[in-house]
Amino acid sequence: MTADGTPRPDKKTLYEQIGADFIRAALTEFYQRAFSDMIIGHFFFGKDIAHITEQQIAFATGMLGGPRLYRGKALGAAHLDLKLRPPHFGRRQVLMYEVLSGMGLDAELCQGWLSLEEQLRSVVMPARAAVAK
Repeated sequence: MTADGTPRPDKKTLYEQIGADFIRAALTEFYQRAFSDMIIGHFFFGKDIAHITEQQIAFATGMLGGPRLYRGKALGAAHLDLKLRPPHFGRRQVLMYEVLSGMGLDAELCQGWLSLEEQLRSVVMPARAAVAK
C-alpha cells in the first residue's frame, strides 16, 4: 500500500489474491453460521440474511481492495443500536477465521482479511473499543 492507502501497482490487493468468488462463498457461509450462532445469532433475529450477506459482500469487496460497491449505511450507524460488546466482536472474528481457514484460504491472506476486520472494531463499538484491547 502507498501512504494514501491505495494499492501499489506491483502488488496485488487482497481482493485480487482471494478472488470475488471466494469472497462471496466465504461470506455466504459466514452468515449461515452467524445467524444460528449461540453468541451472536440474536443480533440477526428478524433480519434478511440475503440482504445482509449481499451488503457485506459489497463492503468486504471494497475493504479488501476491490471495487467500492457498498452503498449502505455508514458502518457506525448500521451497528449503533446493536449494543455490541467485545465478546460479540471477538466471536465474529472467530467465526470468520473458521470459515476462511476451513475453506482453505492461505494463512497469510486469512490474517490480512482478519486484520482489516479488526480495524473496524472501534467503528462498530466506539465506546467499548478501548476496553477490549
